Amino acid sequence: MLSAVGALGSAFLLLPLVARGLVQLFGVLLRGTIWVAASVGRGDDVWTIAAALGRGATAALLTPSALGVLGGLLALGALALFGLQRVLESEDQEE
Repeated sequence: MLSAVGALGSAFLLLPLVARGLVQLFGVLLRGTIWVAASVGRGDDVWTIAAALGRGATAALLTPSALGVLGGLLALGALALFGLQRVLESEDQEE
């Protein structure tokens, strides 16, 4: 019962963040598509476009917010592994 309430509460709190992230993702995809179309229209070759995309992706991943999200995911994964280890140890002790 308590876990269901916690799951619903966290889903209710995270829903606006997910919606905002999707809107931002669509905006980035739209701007990227327009940029690629303009680059192709200018006559840029594939390697120039790929290099610019790589630089943009690297710059986006090195922002403090992106590094914070990656750090949070890393911590969440470590907690999940720790919990899995505890569950598996408790099952071994029961047998």
